[in-house]
Amino acid sequence: MTNPDGISIKDILFKVGSATFLTILVVMLGFMLLKSDVEQAGIDMLFGKGNITMGSIDDQSVPIDSFHAAKRFCIQMYQGQGSEALWADCAFQTLKGQYIFRKIGNSVGFTITEESEKQALMQEAEKVSKNSLQGAGYSEEDLKKPIEIYRQFLQQAPLRFRIDYKVSQSLFQNFLPTEIRRTDGELNILSEASGARVDLDAVLYTEEDLVKASERNLEPTDAQLKELYDKESLDPNTLKGKDGKAIPFEERKTVLRSKFLLEARKNSLETLKAKLVALQNEPDGLQKISTLLGRQTVSLKNKSLSDLKKISVGKDVFSLSSDKKFLQDLSLPGLTQKKNIGPYREGEKYAIVSFSGVKLGNPDPSFLRTRDSGSILTAILMEIPQSLEESIKVERASVRSVSEE
Repeated sequence: MTNPDGISIKDILFKVGSATFLTILVVMLGFMLLKSDVEQAGIDMLFGKGNITMGSIDDQSVPIDSFHAAKRFCIQMYQGQGSEALWADCAFQTLKGQYIFRKIGNSVGFTITEESEKQALMQEAEKVSKNSLQGAGYSEEDLKKPIEIYRQFLQQAPLRFRIDYKVSQSLFQNFLPTEIRRTDGELNILSEASGARVDLDAVLYTEEDLVKASERNLEPTDAQLKELYDKESLDPNTLKGKDGKAIPFEERKTVLRSKFLLEARKNSLETLKAKLVALQNEPDGLQKISTLLGRQTVSLKNKSLSDLKKISVGKDVFSLSSDKKFLQDLSLPGLTQKKNIGPYREGEKYAIVSFSGVKLGNPDPSFLRTRDSGSILTAILMEIPQSLEESIKVERASVRSVSEE
């Protein structure tokens, strides 16, 4: 059979098939010529994965491969214990910490280029391949080639994650290499603090608790929906029915509810945070905060400062001393006269505290022999990211937990 131009259907099918084959061949050749880490990105783009992110840190997107690398790091750190939510929180905090150290590294001129990291990774892959050949008795045909091991390394953790991890480690090992000695006065204060005992009550809560509490009473009443419906009816651009008349209220109810909740959620979280601040100034504010957030009050009696590094409430663990403001507040006069102070923060967790007693210990002369500089340097290095952390915004994708494929 031929068409009016004299070209047979067979010829048309042959040309279409040839063009398709050539297209596939060109695409495959392109990937063969690409560098291996770019190749994976190209494949991701073909399958719609190239732009998948888990949120942003300081308005910079968090790629899903970096998130999963951080999550694997956290699972190893927690030895497989915990939940998906815990590992996700830890992953975001890990990536946030790496981002902060990247900024610190850039500011002091300490950086690692992608090219140098690629070379180091390829050298490691060649070393692994060579050692496998020597140690396991594999033939060269059965052994993974260095380029395959290199690609496997990148699947486990992308270049950006590896570079940021190395920068953060190097800053801790090499940054501020100087001798710092405590004075006698500082050692006396440290001695008193080591023997200090505190009594306090606290409410511990998470970012998720805030979101749940802010959305708890958002469900609109029929009266509120009717008010929104009447307001829409006055707008000439409001959607009309097929007959040109306004769509009945009952038919619009579902849409109206969605619009109401969308607008309400925008303001409810900020309103809740403002309410928490107001409750902190009330005599029984801590109990009201506990009720509002659905969290029990924790009471601690005669605890040392080191005990406050790990407060356990069920499966949750909180460290008050991880927030620099807590230690600063401890030194303020009249601390026990303050109603409720905080909130203190550790990652995605918070604590509001009410002190009922603070007693300092007696100076211990043996402390004058302790002049370790290493711990001071560590404290300085931890102070820098904590100071930057408050100004860095973290936004998560709407899906709070994404399983690895």
